Amino acid sequence: MGGAEHYCMRLCKELSSLGHEVYILSSRHDENVPGNIRCVKVPVNTRSSSTKNLSFHQNCQKILRQMQFDWTYALSRTFPADAFRISDPLHARWMKIRYPGRFMRKIQELNPRHRAILFLEKSIFDARNTRVVITNSKMVKRQVIEEYGFPAERIHVVYNGVDLDKFSPGTSIRTKSREDDELNLLFVAMDFKRKGLDFLLESLAKLRKTKTKFKLLVAGKDKRGRYAKKARALGLEQAVRFLGEIRNVEDYYRAADLFVLPTRYDPFANVCLEAMACGTPVVTTINNGAAELIEDGTNGYVIRHVDRVAEELAEIIRVFSRLPGEKKSEMRTKARLKAEKFSIRENAARTVNLFMDEVRKRNEKHQVSDS
Repeated sequence: MGGAEHYCMRLCKELSSLGHEVYILSSRHDENVPGNIRCVKVPVNTRSSSTKNLSFHQNCQKILRQMQFDWTYALSRTFPADAFRISDPLHARWMKIRYPGRFMRKIQELNPRHRAILFLEKSIFDARNTRVVITNSKMVKRQVIEEYGFPAERIHVVYNGVDLDKFSPGTSIRTKSREDDELNLLFVAMDFKRKGLDFLLESLAKLRKTKTKFKLLVAGKDKRGRYAKKARALGLEQAVRFLGEIRNVEDYYRAADLFVLPTRYDPFANVCLEAMACGTPVVTTINNGAAELIEDGTNGYVIRHVDRVAEELAEIIRVFSRLPGEKKSEMRTKARLKAEKFSIRENAARTVNLFMDEVRKRNEKHQVSDS
């Protein structure tokens, strides 16, 4: 599962523990879903990406029409819903980032997959189809207003939450790397291209010229072929290790001196919050909503020039590597302290309060209209 799925499961567990009756409508679920959360299977046509997205939406709505709920919360692209949370990149904005040339973008918009997603997205942000929108960053709130003109007063920013017990500081193999004066860098992602692994490799090639010692661990189940080839071409083969998919990611966060995610675009990369909760400073770009939690030189760094990511990232890592041990330790402490403000329980409580507020407003409106 990716970050959005983990968020969904954690939130549903919290909602259930607060006494709410929770149903999950999904195309599939694993066996670890607690018995008090009811799972409803949504049939999906997997013939293509476009039919997958559209059929999930259509079949989801059929089920919703047959069942009665006080509140519907969409974490995937479907409408109408009482609330929609943006977990995936806002597609209209991602298209502009991925295809900066207007001509190429127009051609790509004819692709059935892009057409389907853009249709769903436009329909969701029609104010008649969605009561409230929840974003996990101020950046995405601004983008929804700019792209679709959705009413600002109906968009609520609720930052992601993290499991502060699972993701916590602890002892690790970091001690050895400190003795060797070698920096442990960590990159975790499910989409290496969008998350900027190529930028990171290019920055490390530049960093080598400064005689900085480092090792990079790359975790995630994306295809590694082109990136392993790029690492070899840049002379980084001995410095970069591809781990594949890992389950105990918290151990790797703790072992890292610096978590690096030079993403091209992310509403809010939850891996950044997880790393901070483990006491690991984070480097990411201004195009990541999680950057709103980072204070330069205090609990991490933000890459602000997206036209020269590799150059800026190389300099950030160089500067960090030369900090005294006390300063690095202080950054680790402050990273954890920042993360402690964003527990999954706090996230769930804020989300539930928002729901209850909206349900109350809706009921009051109905009472007025009935009278």
